[in-house]
Amino acid sequence: MSKYIAKQSVGRSKTGEVVEGLTEKRAKFLLEQGAIVEAEAVEGEDVDTGEGGEVVELDTLTNKELKALLDEEEIDYNDSDTKAELIARFPKD
Repeated sequence: MSKYIAKQSVGRSKTGEVVEGLTEKRAKFLLEQGAIVEAEAVEGEDVDTGEGGEVVELDTLTNKELKALLDEEEIDYNDSDTKAELIARFPKD
């Protein structure tokens, strides 16, 4: 299993921290979004994490993507929840 570094806050991992416990599908999605990078790809290099503290813009994600993130964080939701209700279930930290 590959190691990943957060380029922005991902779940409980903050910018620059190792992101653990990702499924292959979730890792691929986050790599495509630029939220994480493979640790092996940046060994010996500084990881550009931007200006720091960047957070995924939840309102730009689809309901399916929001539900995948909620599943990843083991946060309960209802299948009938609207996009706003799904976003409201994320912690505000």
